Amino acid sequence: MFRVIGTFAGAPKRFLSKAKRLVANDEFKMKSTSYWLETGRIGSFPALNKDISVDILIIGGGITGITTAYLLKQSGFTVALIERERLAAMDTGHTTAHLTYVTDTSLDTLEKNFGANHAEAVWDAGAAAIDEIEAIVAREAIDCEFTRLPGYLHTPVEGPSKAEKLKEIAQLAQRLGFDATFLESIPLFGVSGVRFANQAKFHPRKYLAKLIDLTSQGGLQVFEKTAAAEFDAEKRRVKANGHWIAFDRVAILTNNPLVGLASMTAATLFQTKLSLYSSYVLGARVPSGSLPVALFWDLKEPYDYLRVDPQADFDYIIFGGEDQKTGQGTPPETCYDRGLAKVKKIIPAAKIEHRWSGQVIETNDGLPFIGENAERQFIATGFCGNGITLGTIAAMMARDWATGIKNPWSDLFAPDRKVVRGGVWDYLRENKDYPYYLIKGRLERAEADSVRELKPDSGMIVKSSKGKVAAYRDSAGKVHKHSAVCTHMGCIVRWNEAEKTWDCPCHGSRFKPTGEVIAGPAETPLSAM
Repeated sequence: MFRVIGTFAGAPKRFLSKAKRLVANDEFKMKSTSYWLETGRIGSFPALNKDISVDILIIGGGITGITTAYLLKQSGFTVALIERERLAAMDTGHTTAHLTYVTDTSLDTLEKNFGANHAEAVWDAGAAAIDEIEAIVAREAIDCEFTRLPGYLHTPVEGPSKAEKLKEIAQLAQRLGFDATFLESIPLFGVSGVRFANQAKFHPRKYLAKLIDLTSQGGLQVFEKTAAAEFDAEKRRVKANGHWIAFDRVAILTNNPLVGLASMTAATLFQTKLSLYSSYVLGARVPSGSLPVALFWDLKEPYDYLRVDPQADFDYIIFGGEDQKTGQGTPPETCYDRGLAKVKKIIPAAKIEHRWSGQVIETNDGLPFIGENAERQFIATGFCGNGITLGTIAAMMARDWATGIKNPWSDLFAPDRKVVRGGVWDYLRENKDYPYYLIKGRLERAEADSVRELKPDSGMIVKSSKGKVAAYRDSAGKVHKHSAVCTHMGCIVRWNEAEKTWDCPCHGSRFKPTGEVIAGPAETPLSAM
């Protein structure tokens, strides 16, 4: 999932109680917004209001889409980029912004499943992405706090030592040419770990703000509040806001891909190879110089992560974990409470300012799907917690796809690659619960018989003669009613009180309180009732 640090398998109740008391006593005024959204402004762009024609259409305005637009414009193409909401406001806006080539799937597992050469190639892709970002930052003089720093993969703070496992990873990494050193005691935590040199950190929205500004001035057509609504494969065009965009090629870079020009059967089958998880993040101020400037993540499953970022008068930390399938598992409020307890246990001086969740897409074999999945259609998804680096690699691969250059990772990351040894089990395990949730959601009783029980700015599933209703009462008291049936494959959505969203427990689709799509695979809003 996201990059994370090691703490405890479960926070003791006394710490959870203390964390709740601290919040109740207003010691921390946490904002339920991403630190990146608050501290990195990106200029706004108009919605599409006319028919246009371009060489390449990019759908999706996150790290992958914006970087692809920048590279394609440099290559001389006419390009348009459309974004359903605001640029870099969804997955990219809710990242942890770790820049590392160390993948969620451990190096020894990659070697076992794919062979040493391919394992090396996967990590090489991450290293190449960091180099590409660094080169762009230098070339365009982007003030985005880019810094090289070490990353530490370490044994969990509580629990049995993983020293032997870490030694094996360090030795394998060294053998494959990576700068890795096993340490009996790493900084801050004092447990065994592996130090990986030349990882990095930056501010993603400050970086992308400059990229989109440069590229739009260079002729890129950018449209926000513009969702791809209808594809016409025969005429190679897509309708958005009632207008047609004609193209020669299309790159669907929406984290979870749209069907686009692919067949519905192929797209539905492909979706079963993806599993969507939510990760819960806290941002906090700590005294300047009190922590080592580095990235940390441990060997637990799911793992915890920490990033330390020096500022002018303080250091800022990003801590998270508690990853679980979107719409399933522990209530988000509990996940945040656990995270808060961990932070206060490790860094008592931390002053929590932000909390947010981000979505991670895992694949059946631990590698991303990047490449052509239909004639002249490119997709990139399944970044498995390395969204910034793999999103950048995807942009580099999209440029090579458009220009006809053979990319070194095209076969390894191809969307139509065959399942490798070990992948079949993961594929079945990750999707076996779909029929369960489909049936369970339809058989569960509604939470209430009427909307009278609804509090302001809250939602619940309400019983109705027309079926289950996703009812939301806004802060002004108006009730919004929508079908509780997810428009992707028919599961029943659930109310996420912490994020104020409707979440689908089957494949991770998320909707606004008023029914609009936030994140796929669903492409259409919840039906109004």
